[in-house]
Amino acid sequence: MNRSVPARVRPAFTLVELLVVIAIIGILVGLLLPAVQAAREAARRMSCSNNVKQIGLAMMNYESSFKGLPFGWNTHGTLWSALILPYVEQTNLHNTLLFQESGLGNWDAANSPNRAACETNLSVFKCPSMALKDTYNYNGITRRVPASYRGNGGSDISSDDTSTRPLPNTKSFEMVDLNGLFFGCKSVQFGEIPDGLSNTIMIGESLTDPEFVKDDQGMDFWVIGSPQIDPCNCAGGTGGTEFTEASGSTIVRINAQLRDPAISGQLMEMSFGSYHRGGATFALGDGSVRFIADGIDMNVYRPLGSRDGAEVAILDE
Repeated sequence: MNRSVPARVRPAFTLVELLVVIAIIGILVGLLLPAVQAAREAARRMSCSNNVKQIGLAMMNYESSFKGLPFGWNTHGTLWSALILPYVEQTNLHNTLLFQESGLGNWDAANSPNRAACETNLSVFKCPSMALKDTYNYNGITRRVPASYRGNGGSDISSDDTSTRPLPNTKSFEMVDLNGLFFGCKSVQFGEIPDGLSNTIMIGESLTDPEFVKDDQGMDFWVIGSPQIDPCNCAGGTGGTEFTEASGSTIVRINAQLRDPAISGQLMEMSFGSYHRGGATFALGDGSVRFIADGIDMNVYRPLGSRDGAEVAILDE
């Protein structure tokens, strides 16, 4: 008697099982992507911290060589970042600069080596988390490169110029001998920081955005040189604008652009900040690098901008 062999049944997913598998994969991807993004941001933040560290060490080496830190800017509109180029492995670029007031010494002059320097993308001055275009047509420089870091101008500066100070009893960058480290034509020595190098901010991140403007104040921060500062009469405090291209102030909280959107554009422009969540990276006078939360008590943060205020400002470890 012949018995028929039953046909082998081919296993298959049902529609319900397929939908369940797709849902599980979607959940796993949803869990994985934030972790990947967080890991990438952690790497970018570490790279940014390394940039700040390199700039801080360059400042210390410069001070050791010249017995003083670079000026914030000078009468030609040269910024502090131009002077430390040899100390961040950019000696060749530094040697192309013309330190003169006229002709090709102007930062926006056609075919000028100074203009070419302003159009050179230097990774040490740019946070990798800064989500901006590589260059902007700005202030007469066709391919101007935005920067992430500014010097500390002081703790009581509320504007670029005296006529637009939004707070009484404060100072503007036009004034001379401010209480920070980087301002007009002044070379601050480490011996002129009685508050202590570890208690004074040297360099800080900034929330750069040349396309964001409030009260006619742009959040545009740059390196090497500035057509808007040039010429500047440091002795008389006249001439030039947009000194914030070089320096910031601790008079307002970190990330004021995000945390205090109602304040004036003049104050907002003073603020340090970053594209990292929750704060910004700073180099202190002793070369140490700290990430300071934007929720820090202002009674602690503001004195960090002063070099000689005799305040007690201690950052938690």
